[in-house]
Amino acid sequence: MIDVAIETAKKAGQLALKYYQTHPKVSYKADTSPVTKADIEAEKLARSIIVKNFPDHGIIGEELPNINLKSKYQWTIDPIDGTKLFIRGIPTWSTLIALLENGKPIIGVLYYPPIDELYVAQHAKGAFLNNKKIKVSNVSSFKHAFMSHNALKHFNNINKVKQLVTIANKCHVIRGYGDAYGYSLLASGKIDIFMEAYVAIHDIAAPYILIKEAGGQFTDFKGQDSITSGTSLATNGLLHEQVIKLLNKS
Repeated sequence: MIDVAIETAKKAGQLALKYYQTHPKVSYKADTSPVTKADIEAEKLARSIIVKNFPDHGIIGEELPNINLKSKYQWTIDPIDGTKLFIRGIPTWSTLIALLENGKPIIGVLYYPPIDELYVAQHAKGAFLNNKKIKVSNVSSFKHAFMSHNALKHFNNINKVKQLVTIANKCHVIRGYGDAYGYSLLASGKIDIFMEAYVAIHDIAAPYILIKEAGGQFTDFKGQDSITSGTSLATNGLLHEQVIKLLNKS
């Protein structure tokens, strides 16, 4: 299954790469998020590879209808995580593939075609970047911490802007590396805190297992071990409880 996950991410990502920087036509979904032909075609290819190898498995995709949702094994597909970046020619978009067993991620692959970075994680087998093992940082205090987050409007929508600013003011460096790239930086020890106030399961299933296998901690904003609640907090583990307390302070 790990081989299929890697094959799927790489082939779908390479297909999307062919459209990259060619200014594909952009459409907008009901939630106003953008979608291109590259998103659709890459997800179709990913699905075809998974179905060929595991016809009884379920699939949860971003762009197309879910299938076989009662299966023990569910694949999540985000054909282009960071479509807005993709459209603007920013190279930190990725293709995300994860495998869930009874709702828990056991395999995660994050592939960044423009920069040729492949992150792979499997339950109890560690996390890797281009076949080299990676781990989270050992920063234990806010005064040395590097934090990142996604769009401020999402924090505003759940009334967490004040809490975000409080945490940011305690940190040494704050930069906005959004989408899966923030989780990848954290898993490889380059940043220490990454949080998103609006996420879907296909956005975070692969990052979840990547962070866990790199030695970090991953919960929602309430501290619950969840990939379906709509928020996510990933840290190196040493700062997690402190961030949770500040996020939930009124």
